[in-house]
Order: sequence, then C-alpha cells, then structure tokens
Amino acid sequence: MQIYAPVVLRLGLAFLFLWFGISQMTNPTEWLSWLPAWTSALSIAPTTIVFLNGGFETVLGALLAIGFLTRWVAALLAVHLLVIAYEIGYNDIGIRDFSLAIATTAVALFGADDYSIDAWRKTGLLRTSVSSGTKGL
Repeated sequence: MQIYAPVVLRLGLAFLFLWFGISQMTNPTEWLSWLPAWTSALSIAPTTIVFLNGGFETVLGALLAIGFLTRWVAALLAVHLLVIAYEIGYNDIGIRDFSLAIATTAVALFGADDYSIDAWRKTGLLRTSVSSGTKGL
C-alpha cells in the first residue's frame, strides 16, 4: 500500500490548492482580510492581488494534479505556503499552512510518482507500480 502514498499526497495537496485558488478567483472579497498590511503599498487593487494569487494556486494546483513538472511545482507551492505562514504568524492558520508547506516539500523531494505525467514523459507511457514493480522515478 505504501506505493500509493506519493500519489495520494500529491493529489490531496493538488485538491487543496485548486479549492483555495478557485475560491479566491470566484469570490476575492472573502479573502481580503488575509492580505498582509504591506500589500496596501502596492499600486494593485486588493481584490486583484487575491484574484492573481488564486490564479497562481489554481494553475499550479492543476499542474500538481496531473503531475507535470512535479518537483518544481511542489517546490514553488511550498515556498508560497511558507511565505503565507510567515505573514500570518503563530496561530492556528499559520501552523496549518506551515504544516501544509512541509507536506508539499515532501512531494517536491519525492518528485514524480508512477501516476504522473512526468513518469509518462520519462518512460513514454504511464507506468504503474503494481505492473512494473518499481518504486517511482
């Protein structure tokens, strides 16, 4: 069963980023209270900042879901979450986001799993751990 752990982790985190990203894009005003104070110095409307962040999370979440450029995408998302956790500070949400950053770092460290586009790109076809007896790329 442990051969499925990387894909379960990758897909679970992808769902999380897709949900948050789409939520920010469809209703950015609900997220304004989470913007750090320094964003008011930018010449961009706060709702635009939230919308752009939502787009970032949606696109990278989709790439993570299909397993395309898995290491790079997961690393970017992990850094993104670390910045968010730092900005939020030491509270329940900050700790949650820090923990999610650690989980996303694990995906980046593991890289492509057997059920990813990256595996297909490397081997020419999607491998499965069950049929090939391998642990991953």
